[in-house]
Amino acid sequence: MTTNNHSSQSILDRIVAAKQKRIAADKIATRPAAIVRAAEEANLEQPPIAFDEAINRGPSVSVIAEMKRSSPSAGVMDTTLNPAERAETYSRAGATAISVLTEQDFFQGTIADLQTAADIAHQHNVAVLEKDFIVDDYQIFQARAAGADTILLIIAILDPVQYADLHSTARGLGMEPLVEVFDEHELEIALTETDPDIVGVNNRNLNTLTTSLDVFPRLAKRIPDDVIKVAESGMRNADDVKRMADAGAKAVLVGESLMTADGDPSDLISQMATITV
Repeated sequence: MTTNNHSSQSILDRIVAAKQKRIAADKIATRPAAIVRAAEEANLEQPPIAFDEAINRGPSVSVIAEMKRSSPSAGVMDTTLNPAERAETYSRAGATAISVLTEQDFFQGTIADLQTAADIAHQHNVAVLEKDFIVDDYQIFQARAAGADTILLIIAILDPVQYADLHSTARGLGMEPLVEVFDEHELEIALTETDPDIVGVNNRNLNTLTTSLDVFPRLAKRIPDDVIKVAESGMRNADDVKRMADAGAKAVLVGESLMTADGDPSDLISQMATITV
């Protein structure tokens, strides 16, 4: 039996519960029909950059550089985050794509952060991923309207039918989702309920927040060769990225090490982006 007591809920349960409340409020502020129109208008004005093509070009690992103010695992990282400046830094340093946390209650992000970062990133032809806990197609239209080129779908918070429906909605807007898994069961759902072009393996358990770089190498062996493999979380340096590349990663999603880097994170991005696949 589920209760509202925090002691009986995982952090992931709490994040999703808070997100559902936010979605309900957003739907009152901007009706679903209006957000659908806004997404369609965004597609007419500037179609999304093909995320799968962006992270699958060239002989080197593609770095998906993430911006966030805080996280349940790392705590507060940068309360004064300037999304425009950070997007400019990431783009110039060689990031193939930029991930923007838009979850408000646990990561202190906003849709406005996404829109600001996308405006800058697109000037450099850099793709933008909305990183959030998506459980409703409203969020997908909201992300596209704000300039996202793609979205994250986390298998751990979706039932199979819900996953397939959300994946279809995103593709209908021209966005190829990054489908995130953590274990073999989630990977089976990801690969059988639809035909994803991109699968990300999160080295962090979202329920316990523990991280192990053994997760990606184990699961990557089970992902078909024609699917783009993305290693997520836990990589702190170029050696970690090389380990993921050697295990089959074409791209890596890196956040905390960039947000907590002393000074300019450009050198770290450049070092990671020189690892060949």
